[in-house]
Amino acid sequence: MAKIDQYLRSNLKLRHLQLIITLDEMRHIGKAANFLNVTQPAISKTLADFEEGLNIKLFERTTRGMQPTEAGICLIKHAKKIVNEIASARNELVAISEGRATRISIGLLPAVSLTILPAFIARVENEMISTSICAREGSSDVLLSLLRTGELDVVIGNLTAKPLGVSFRTKHLYKDPIRVVVKKGHPLATKANIEWSDLSNYPMVLPPEFATTRTVIEEFLLYNQVNLSKRYVESLSTLTNIGVLQETESIGFLSGEVAEYFRKAQLVDILPLNMKNIYIDIGLVWFSERNLTPSQLNIISILEDTVYKDQTRKIF
Repeated sequence: MAKIDQYLRSNLKLRHLQLIITLDEMRHIGKAANFLNVTQPAISKTLADFEEGLNIKLFERTTRGMQPTEAGICLIKHAKKIVNEIASARNELVAISEGRATRISIGLLPAVSLTILPAFIARVENEMISTSICAREGSSDVLLSLLRTGELDVVIGNLTAKPLGVSFRTKHLYKDPIRVVVKKGHPLATKANIEWSDLSNYPMVLPPEFATTRTVIEEFLLYNQVNLSKRYVESLSTLTNIGVLQETESIGFLSGEVAEYFRKAQLVDILPLNMKNIYIDIGLVWFSERNLTPSQLNIISILEDTVYKDQTRKIF
């Protein structure tokens, strides 16, 4: 008991807390190292030193990856609270130093960066002058990890991803169907009576394997007897996807809103192929254990209202 007390008072560092939170989220040393931008040996050494200082085993290596022990689960629970409180203090101090009343960090999928966020920022600027918004784009897994550690206050993400757990609260906004797109002038853009099998003759631009939509898109194409060529590009970047489509005859798969945005810009055509029941379920996600300020809650309310008042958006 005395050793634990002495270590927590004298040697505990914020990086120790961030490490065990990330290991709990990733359950893999390699993935945690990539996320924290350090080497695997550095992760292993920091964890070993932490466990030695406490004289308690925090994680066990198993066939299912790194699994927290009972002591690990206890410490992770309190680490999340501490990191969240530090993040809140940091945000409030930054807001004070910059003379701003409110600061909020929002994580968002690439699929909503061209649509929801610009309209939302325009409303905030009109209705809440003293507000600073930090926007970060990324995949659902990365954004949820940042939400856990307090680096994000709210995420506009895909609710059809794996179960989020009791630590998260969610609110559905709308469903955005996946569309099949090609560049302007593509042979399939003018083909009469196009069928799914016609896609077999072209390379593809697909979401990465870790993306929620990747598996459902592949399964849908296989069910419709599309020959999945090994000629494909994996990318979560909207700009990369559009760039590849412009320079090749590849087939792309974009969210309906993004596809419509670039169709209006005369950069792509949307093929008349219906990917039935394949969509991104867009919603808000926030961490239930973190107390948002009244101003931040007001901003989230504006975000919701921005979606619902946009008459060009189809809400299911």
